Amino acid sequence: MLRMETMSPRQRVRLALNHQIPDRVPIDLGGFQTGIHKGAYAALIEHLGIRDSISIMDAVQQLAKPCEEILQRFHVDTRYLCAHAPDSFKAGIVQNRRDGRLWHDLRDEFGVVWSMPDDQRLFMDVSYHPLAKASVADVASYPFPRGNDPSRFTGVREQALKLRNETDYAICTGIGGVVYEYCWYMRGLEQWFIDMIENPAFCEAVLD
Repeated sequence: MLRMETMSPRQRVRLALNHQIPDRVPIDLGGFQTGIHKGAYAALIEHLGIRDSISIMDAVQQLAKPCEEILQRFHVDTRYLCAHAPDSFKAGIVQNRRDGRLWHDLRDEFGVVWSMPDDQRLFMDVSYHPLAKASVADVASYPFPRGNDPSRFTGVREQALKLRNETDYAICTGIGGVVYEYCWYMRGLEQWFIDMIENPAFCEAVLD
């Protein structure tokens, strides 16, 4: 860095969150909202001469998981720790051919299908809305994911304690508060907007 750092990453982030002035602006990289696309990441590590096998941490946005060498190189103050899918959920990307093209399809825990064409591997978009033709009664019986499944958190406490006790980085987690987004993912954006005017009871049921 161009100027002397006088704080630990954790102190720096805490101060910024408390609307106080740290020694420099905290730097974040590697999250779902501060991520780096696999293409950009590949170009970055090639430019810097860093060897890293690219792993995808977000299939929808096609975000790469930055390696520790990159995080340290750019003085990133945060390290990410997230819960995961429950043991009962078996995720995976499958390839299907439609309309003369090969597609990579991913069905998430909500039953939403995300797809990406093989000849344009930039990001995934919703290709199937499971509640597109549903009624309020259908919502009541829909198999929504169980957020309190304890297997989601296997190992998370241990990882958090390791980061807390063995590093001075600020610990961050994944996206929260995407209830509204998942409503339209499941219903379809146009239909969700129509529902807000013509069928608010349906919106309330899905939000609940």
